[in-house]
Amino acid sequence: MFTFKTLRLSGLLFLALAAAVSCNSSDDETGLFNEPDLYKLGEFTADGVTVAAYSPAPPAVGFQHIFFEVHEDEVLVERPEITFMPIMHMEHHSHASPHQSPPGERDPDFGLFRGWTIFTMPSGMMGNWELAVTVQDPDSPEREIEGVINVEIAESAMVRTFQAGNGERYVLTLVQPDDPKTGLNDLVVALHHRETMMHFPPVTGAAMDFEPWMPSMDHGSSNNVDPVHESDGFYRGKVNFNMTGDWELRFDIHQSDEHLGNVVFDIDF
Repeated sequence: MFTFKTLRLSGLLFLALAAAVSCNSSDDETGLFNEPDLYKLGEFTADGVTVAAYSPAPPAVGFQHIFFEVHEDEVLVERPEITFMPIMHMEHHSHASPHQSPPGERDPDFGLFRGWTIFTMPSGMMGNWELAVTVQDPDSPEREIEGVINVEIAESAMVRTFQAGNGERYVLTLVQPDDPKTGLNDLVVALHHRETMMHFPPVTGAAMDFEPWMPSMDHGSSNNVDPVHESDGFYRGKVNFNMTGDWELRFDIHQSDEHLGNVVFDIDF
């Protein structure tokens, strides 16, 4: 018998929680599991414990939030410790990708445990993705639930893998704008070092010179802000689109005195 403490909310506690989270939360006043209003990636059951994974929409190459819920006999598990790793299985080898497992608190919007990952390539002829998930009971750390959720990843152009002059490989991900508009847009990119096929630590000390360019009109734009590091390898700046059309987002990346590379993302809107 798994020793997870389950979440059984009294009426008073439920009212307080409902005021703090959205109506899409998976919690209700009995603590019974309800499907959230998200895209379901899949689930597995082991030792009577079911682990389900969700995303805001069908996932594609690039940055994706991943939400998890754990329940036993349709009753929510109160405080599971969830870790996961995205793994792409190819014909001759496997590799992971940048990711972060959920913290111990539930997400305020959906009442689930939220992590993130960056899928670096689509599913298909090259290979297939899975989420390898481990759930641990903090009251019984020797007992673990493990399982795999297979996921289909659509193609997109939001990730660039490149090689620096020293032979090291890096992953640059365009996180925002994900819905570009004319005018000033938030610009967020994530930079990770492919240290091994299974380890992608964030690069926190890079400098990025940034320029948007419109090839068809042979001009750029003004009032752009070079992205600077915020936390965990994520860099934030601004990009100004002064008209719709075909744009290139050009990045020139350095770390200390070393030139890592030039990366270009294509956007057409």
